[in-house]
Amino acid sequence: MSRNNTQRLGGAIAFILRHADDVEVDSVGWLPLEDIVARLAVDGIEVTVDDVVREVGPGGNDRFELSIDGTKARAFYGHSQPNVNIELIDTERAPQYLYHATPEYNLEAILDRREGLLPQKRLYIHLSEDPMRAVEVGNRRGVPLALFEIETKELREPVGRTSPESSVWLTTFVPAKLLWRIAVPEAKV
Repeated sequence: MSRNNTQRLGGAIAFILRHADDVEVDSVGWLPLEDIVARLAVDGIEVTVDDVVREVGPGGNDRFELSIDGTKARAFYGHSQPNVNIELIDTERAPQYLYHATPEYNLEAILDRREGLLPQKRLYIHLSEDPMRAVEVGNRRGVPLALFEIETKELREPVGRTSPESSVWLTTFVPAKLLWRIAVPEAKV
């Protein structure tokens, strides 16, 4: 499978596990691999269970987890379905600083109206350990970005992650007064 097809497959699986309302993930986000393959086929993406395992299993995309028995997968974060209960771990071990990039057109609501960062349609706000990774995620929209540094010890809401290997940290609210805007770093060439 080419890199473009792998990226497309990862994005399609992420949508299915996080947002699709025509599949039935369980209360902690698991969906049988056969159901993922069937739902991908509805979108015109013809793959096998082995293709899905390569994407969600060890050595695959770090957004996913394969069940111990190898029959189900789930997304670690990013869910918009309220019936999915994501357990946060490492809530006492968050890094001192985390980063969040957002399109500049969101700044009025975030800063001027002092709404701060909200999860919007998702269950959690995504924060990154690395400012370059936050920018990389934010750049998928292709618009100018604002980058914020957040001191985690000042947050009232818990900050945790869903896997010890994940560099994505989750929380439900970051007040505007705790957002320190920093320069967007240049990509290393």
